[in-house]
Amino acid sequence: MREPRLMPRWIEKELRSNFARASRAGKRAAKIEPRASTVVYRPKERALRIELTNGVAINLPVKLIPNLGRATPEDIRAVEVLGRGGGLHFESLDLDLSVPGLLSSVFAGPDWLAEPGRIGGRKSSVAKAAAARRDVRKGGRPRIRPRAGPVQS
Repeated sequence: MREPRLMPRWIEKELRSNFARASRAGKRAAKIEPRASTVVYRPKERALRIELTNGVAINLPVKLIPNLGRATPEDIRAVEVLGRGGGLHFESLDLDLSVPGLLSSVFAGPDWLAEPGRIGGRKSSVAKAAAARRDVRKGGRPRIRPRAGPVQS
């Protein structure tokens, strides 16, 4: 005797498709988003040391992390890395933090990104030197055109 189906075939097919799509998205995100490999609380510095899967290590003062400013050292020390490193979990505080979200909130804004760009702009390379020579032959560096503003009536 055949067992009755618990759900229609179209639902099973849709669930398998959605699961496969979510798995692919998760794998892509793991390659491009910062993920924690380890996290340790440093009480003397009152900071979390988060080591990322790409080798970067960040000491993050607890006062910069929302909801941890008034937490006890014992609560913070019990931090765990969630899943594949996408989150931090504080059991006694009933708090989960997204690693990519946490880092983007700490390093928000264009100011901190301007410095690597400034440093990179000073570096010379064969390709940059060749581009500069081509620009000189054409009469100099191309002018930056002002953007058209809103039409005023």
